[in-house]
Amino acid sequence: MSKVKNCISSYMKRDGNRNVVLLIAFMAVQILFFSQVTEYFLGISNFVNLMRQTAELGMVTIPLAMLILTGNIDLSVGAVMGVCAISLARMLRAGMNIGLSILITLCIGALMGCINGFFVAKLHLAGIVATIGTQVMLRGACFILTGGRPVSGLPKEFLDVAKWNLFGIPFTFILMIAAFVIAIFIMQRTSFGIKLHAIGYNAKASKFSGIQSDKLKFWLYVLSGTVAAIAATFMLTRFASAESAFGTGYDTDVLTSVLIGGMSIAGGSGNLLGALLGVLTIGTLRNGMNHLEISALYQQMVLGALIVISAAKWRKYKA
Repeated sequence: MSKVKNCISSYMKRDGNRNVVLLIAFMAVQILFFSQVTEYFLGISNFVNLMRQTAELGMVTIPLAMLILTGNIDLSVGAVMGVCAISLARMLRAGMNIGLSILITLCIGALMGCINGFFVAKLHLAGIVATIGTQVMLRGACFILTGGRPVSGLPKEFLDVAKWNLFGIPFTFILMIAAFVIAIFIMQRTSFGIKLHAIGYNAKASKFSGIQSDKLKFWLYVLSGTVAAIAATFMLTRFASAESAFGTGYDTDVLTSVLIGGMSIAGGSGNLLGALLGVLTIGTLRNGMNHLEISALYQQMVLGALIVISAAKWRKYKA
């Protein structure tokens, strides 16, 4: 028993691992609580829905976690998803080839990432300022593209993608887990991961050591925009229509997932396994609160509180 305690204690002392252990415990408590107070929480259909709902959130969490690790942030994720989904829906409704429409959508997402990357890496604006600006602009573009009306009437072949599964597990969830496994390996076993940690830990020292921090930041923003486009595509197959508010709230959910997963908002500390558990925690929490018929407004209050608690914890740690 003492050996187990020593192993857990040793594991929790490593970078970001304390939150991994705490989130596993919190997940267990959540599942136990919601299974007792709601009738259908433990049903297979609910877990399948939960996997579908967390898949897109998990996808966009990966590049954001990498950005936060460098001391930057992207608050335009939800707005980029909105523009990409609406653009894709309009192209599909106009009768454009599905493959070509998706390719153009990915280019749109990458372009949005290029704009953010240019502001941050080239003009050296603070990430929070640059991405809030693009968030507001892109959300306005969503209203212009939709004219205030949902864009629907999408081809059945496209919508059938939402039904893809392997042994009952949604394809999007499998894709998300695979992306996390690859990203975790890259961050822990390659020089790329070491460089991102170094940039966040001490940006000036990393430049003196030969790390091209601006170049890495630029491509991370491009990655963030591209992945947001991919997530928006899969999300559109589930919703079957795109409206001006598409993707609203994803910025908060992604940021909350990363912070409660143990990432320091100041950069340089944390790991992607914690971010993955953060995604699953937020997804389970939202799902359970929906079963309890808790208003979305109260849900936002809970997530906001989690962000403040996580940020305050890391502020204390850095001090």
